[in-house]
Amino acid sequence: MKLPAMEEQIIQKVRKKIKVGVENYRAASDAPAKVDVYDVIQEVFADLNPNLGDESKISVEEASGCLRRGYLDRKEPAERTHKQMISALMEKGALSVLERPVEGMVEGGSNVKLVGRADRVEDDVVMIFRRISDLPEIPYAEHFIQLNSYLHIFNKEEGVIIYFDNDGNEAEFILPKSEKLFKETLRRARILNTLLRNNITPAIEPSARCNDCPHNEKCYYSSEDKQKWGLWARGKWRELKPKPFL
Repeated sequence: MKLPAMEEQIIQKVRKKIKVGVENYRAASDAPAKVDVYDVIQEVFADLNPNLGDESKISVEEASGCLRRGYLDRKEPAERTHKQMISALMEKGALSVLERPVEGMVEGGSNVKLVGRADRVEDDVVMIFRRISDLPEIPYAEHFIQLNSYLHIFNKEEGVIIYFDNDGNEAEFILPKSEKLFKETLRRARILNTLLRNNITPAIEPSARCNDCPHNEKCYYSSEDKQKWGLWARGKWRELKPKPFL
């Protein structure tokens, strides 16, 4: 049974206080530091979600997803909850036996590089595996964008998205390479690079993923400072446009 939002927030605050209390206790104690499950989970999660650091390198996941989240992940990284990290690790771990990850990179123009890691690359096809609660009738848009990016990065003509649900059922979607979609993906990568370099927060891109996003409150929490909101941040684009000569 899903808890009400208020109760869930209270539980998360209690967990955080307990964790802080344990850390304070360790800091005050003369006993050697011990590694617990929190340390292990955070370390593995960090390995799966590395911080690129270099603003000229934009990942396929950043370009295909919410640009605002990609920006905030770099500029204002949020601490993931225990539940968020465990969910990500369980999804990745369940599919790791099928994967043979391959990393690649392609020039995106304007000194921007699009980088990514496909789940599996064979002689004539690229594969990505995704675990979800309900099998879709058509591929999710962001997964289509990711697969298409890998087709261009690894120079393949066809790719497959394979979805698995919690009961072990699967759905496969075979998709061809799209040049038009790839150009749009590179355009989004260049936009994110520009925003990162100029410290401009992207506009909000509402979707179902907003509910579980660690930056949710930054986008939807009522604030009198409208400059923090992406809806008003669009106006800052004017600062990037060249001024006309008088």
